[in-house]
Amino acid sequence: MQNVLFALIITLYLAIAIVLVRKYLRTRDVGFAWLCAAVVGWPLLSPLLELGQRALMDRLRRGESVIFPFSLVGRGQLTPGDLIMFLGISRQFAGLLLLFVAVVYLGKTKSTAEMRVA
Repeated sequence: MQNVLFALIITLYLAIAIVLVRKYLRTRDVGFAWLCAAVVGWPLLSPLLELGQRALMDRLRRGESVIFPFSLVGRGQLTPGDLIMFLGISRQFAGLLLLFVAVVYLGKTKSTAEMRVA
């Protein structure tokens, strides 16, 4: 059952990507490229980001410090809970930022009716 669901998910991602790329090629509206990055690209990067999160968590478990150039807690030291929360919020923010950029570009696009009149 899981294999079927996985295949359906991949098929839907591919279908969405194909529709958005075709729309971009037809209109040359960069908003569709941004939308494809936000809706298809970003979620597909999630497994890679989780690998990075696991590597950081392993460092914390071994007692090694995880230090960022900015201070979130104390002197830049993160607890495991802080790290998980920070990375989760960062991923959510990046995905929403991609969607925002896509919406801004698509909002600037003239509708087809306006293009015909002009």
